[in-house]
Amino acid sequence: MTEHKTLPFVESTASFANPKYRGTRMPPPEWVEDPDERSHMYVRESIRVYNARLLSPPPTLAANGFQLVEAETQVTNLHDTDAVTTRFYAECSDLVKAVTGCNETKVMQHQYRNGFGGLPKGHPRGNRPTANQSEGTYGGLHADVSPYSEDGFEKLANGKHFQMYNVWRSTDLQRNIFVMPLAICDMSTVANEDIVAADAWSQTETPRRLVSLRLVYNPNQRWYYFPRMTPQETLIFKQYDTLQETPSLRTAFHGAIQDPTTPDDAPLRETIEVRLLALFDEETDREARKARFQAEVPDAHDDGRTSDWIQR
Repeated sequence: MTEHKTLPFVESTASFANPKYRGTRMPPPEWVEDPDERSHMYVRESIRVYNARLLSPPPTLAANGFQLVEAETQVTNLHDTDAVTTRFYAECSDLVKAVTGCNETKVMQHQYRNGFGGLPKGHPRGNRPTANQSEGTYGGLHADVSPYSEDGFEKLANGKHFQMYNVWRSTDLQRNIFVMPLAICDMSTVANEDIVAADAWSQTETPRRLVSLRLVYNPNQRWYYFPRMTPQETLIFKQYDTLQETPSLRTAFHGAIQDPTTPDDAPLRETIEVRLLALFDEETDREARKARFQAEVPDAHDDGRTSDWIQR
């Protein structure tokens, strides 16, 4: 692959987990009583985000955890719920099957986001901000799924190995994405010891408890983005993988960033992300493997107390 140091990049900042949480379970911010401690749960770090369009060979799901594909949608209105949950879901399924070679897919859900969370509350397109704009609850750079999430996917997986992917694209079919592009860390550059499990809330209409993942900053991490994604492009990135024994290779950490090259008059980005499972051959040791993966997740907070956070 192209040496990253030779690639163009932008300088940005991102929110990382405080290194003190290495090897422990990060509590939800609202449970931290000391305001000063709560304000230091996450730390801002400067990062270089390299232009992934110039990587040679291009990044792939298998090697890096993310992949850009040419995939122009035939759905003319990506805010039409019926069209999204039928035709667009089918497009996403076909896309993931083609890229991964999986046997079948199961679509789970979709979400909308916009550049700064600037849409009014109750807007039909949703008003969820990008991840870095809600650090108090979402922690900036993150991965949505941990081994404890598996319990909720068992019916969909139906006893099969699965990989979970997000399919991410613009809902504006006329303009490129300028504001708050998505930065993704090459999973091969993440150290297992820098992954922090966090007791958190889902970003769904009805929040529910979950155990997700945060990342401690490490200069060896390599961050990439695809500047000016077009309406004909779709980004796929990995969220979980039951076939992968190495924790750092199960997911691609990601988060929205400020791109200093964004024009002042650029429109807010509006995106949709579809989450789905790619299913593979039957898993014969599912319970033993799942228990092994979940045992890797620390259950004690940094003060020594055991977490009683139960994923729902």
